[in-house]
Amino acid sequence: MKFFIFSYNRGEYLDNCVGSIEHCSPESDIVIYDDDSTDPHTRTVLSEVARKHAVVSSNKRAGHKHGGLYANMQRAYESLSGNELFCFLQDDSQLVRRLIPQDMDFIERRFSENLSLGFISPAFVRGISRQKKGAGHFRFDDQQGLFFLHNTSRSAGSHYSDIFISHAARLREHDWSFLTGEPANQQQAMAKFDKMGYLRMPFAMWLPYGKAYRGKKRTFALKLAEKRRQCGFYPFYYMTGEQETRLNKSCPPDIPIAEQYLENINPNLKKPWIYNPLQGSAWLKHLHNIEAFFLRG
Repeated sequence: MKFFIFSYNRGEYLDNCVGSIEHCSPESDIVIYDDDSTDPHTRTVLSEVARKHAVVSSNKRAGHKHGGLYANMQRAYESLSGNELFCFLQDDSQLVRRLIPQDMDFIERRFSENLSLGFISPAFVRGISRQKKGAGHFRFDDQQGLFFLHNTSRSAGSHYSDIFISHAARLREHDWSFLTGEPANQQQAMAKFDKMGYLRMPFAMWLPYGKAYRGKKRTFALKLAEKRRQCGFYPFYYMTGEQETRLNKSCPPDIPIAEQYLENINPNLKKPWIYNPLQGSAWLKHLHNIEAFFLRG
């Protein structure tokens, strides 16, 4: 399976993501699409990573005019040929367990047996899903061996997520082209495919309480929210054999909630973990949107 990582100005996150793939899936190809990072440390990480893996830049000064996450996703998708199985990750995610041949065999079978399957999520379920959205929305399909999210009122997640596994030929067969934003791609996926499958044994996860960019900008509101949430760089430990066995042997299959199966280097992070520092603060969201509007101008 080929891994694509989409990156911008988060060098330590990118280094961690690449390292996790090298550790958990050492035979896999890795390609990094960088959205013209300007941060000196990130540029250093990119130079080091480029010694072993392909790095593609959307640097406008180098003649690449099409930047942005979804433009880069489209470029990565168009670079694929044949029936390649591939995985899209963000720089603030990582692999959390070793992949074995049975993992790849299982994923390949799911796509070959269900011709309407467009996407499979490699990620654990966020704990917020149990707290506020209801874990009951995730139901296990015994025949397919996958969980499915039966809540199509969400803007993303039931049919599409920006972190996913797919088959290049499958997307081409359905004339797939990446639109801007998860909600737009969710709507497109709803029209073209069945629901996105969630692995019983996921192997990736977003890092919680991470620092972020919104449209390549960091507003005062976003920085304040990160300070209030004590956001930082908090990667995961790799899963132990006991943790993997407990999840794999659960009967009935347990919903793979990240907080229940993953261990973070910072054990004091408040649970459920958050992945958007603006989450839960209406006034900061409003302030951020106002700032972002004027920054775009």
